Amino acid sequence: MHRLLGLVSLLLAAACGTPVDTTYAGEPLVTLRGQASLSPTDRPDGAVRLTFAWYPGIVDDSAASPTSPTSILTEDVPFQATFPADFALPLHQPPPASARVAVGGRIRGRAATGFLLAYRDLNGNQRLDPLPASGGTPTQDRVVGSSWGGADSYVLLYLEEAQEPDTGLQRGFNLVHLTRDGGGVAPLDTPIPLDLSAGSDQLDLLVCELAWDDVPESEPPCGLSFEPPPPPPGTLIVDGKVSLTGRAAFVNLYVTRDDVQLEDATLTLGGRPVPYVRGHVAYHLEEADSSLLTEGGTVELVARWGDSVTRRLLTMPDSFDITTPAPGAQVRSGTQLQVECTTSAGAYAYDAELLDADGLTLTRTFGTDSSATLLPVSYVGPATLRVGAVARSADASRLGWVRMESVRIRPVTWVP
Repeated sequence: MHRLLGLVSLLLAAACGTPVDTTYAGEPLVTLRGQASLSPTDRPDGAVRLTFAWYPGIVDDSAASPTSPTSILTEDVPFQATFPADFALPLHQPPPASARVAVGGRIRGRAATGFLLAYRDLNGNQRLDPLPASGGTPTQDRVVGSSWGGADSYVLLYLEEAQEPDTGLQRGFNLVHLTRDGGGVAPLDTPIPLDLSAGSDQLDLLVCELAWDDVPESEPPCGLSFEPPPPPPGTLIVDGKVSLTGRAAFVNLYVTRDDVQLEDATLTLGGRPVPYVRGHVAYHLEEADSSLLTEGGTVELVARWGDSVTRRLLTMPDSFDITTPAPGAQVRSGTQLQVECTTSAGAYAYDAELLDADGLTLTRTFGTDSSATLLPVSYVGPATLRVGAVARSADASRLGWVRMESVRIRPVTWVP
């Protein structure tokens, strides 16, 4: 289980459905609710079921845990293939004793942690089967989603004892919302968003038997591979940059097919044609006052060439602010510049760049933290601090690395 804790960070959030007829099993102890939706480009091929799994040890990687996923599945509900759809998953039993571990720290008593899993029941036995150490078969169930993973996760924490009031936790069931900034306890009736995908080896890791022990190994467990499969021959790959500074939109994209760059493809962004501009050697578009992009908004990118079509959804990072330096700040030449920003929802990194009066880069840093330190430069005169909140699409590794960027500008002056 300790190795699972390290590998599970690779997961992307996903899951699904609308409940259909189930057998009455008495009043539920808790009911998890939310809405499931489908990606237009990455969706399962067939019906989906929803279940709940308990994972001993996730609350603390030093906690003792079993050597196999004992009784991890507690409830199971079939779902209709209509989306978006509200779901309700009742849990009629507390977690089994084997799923509860002594956590320590500020948590009193034993605890169990679990989350929702969505899956394709490929062998038709109406339950999610663990993946054996030897690897799966064509009829092996496929995990297509989870409420755990990525920058926005929901997990259920069960506690045997009452906790300190300032923790916000109570005896019994607790819903914990985890975000990039930390998160906290949420009301049990908080709607859980679930996005259904076609599944992946990273998601199948959640039911891999070998991921529950501490035996080191050189090969990926359960026959899984974490390398994304190459796109089929003839797939249109789109790379480049889509940027928004205030209301100014900047688009610079490249289309390739089988490693050949195309100049005669048809490219649209949000239904707007993006022409190929030879001077930029790219599909290029600039608009000073544009309605094409919005911060936090999603726009469809479509590339066509002959019979080949690639569709992608690009989500821009949300708004943010530069808090340090102040507008018009003066900075002594040869000293560091501390940059502080509020966080931008959807951004995975921040690109801070200092430009001189001619727009040339003086110093630059790129990292996942919204605060950064720019190295000293020997420069005197007006300058511009440019900070970009950067996002990338989930299908980037398969269909091309398009950088989506929301930008803030701040004038500063370098003095002797």
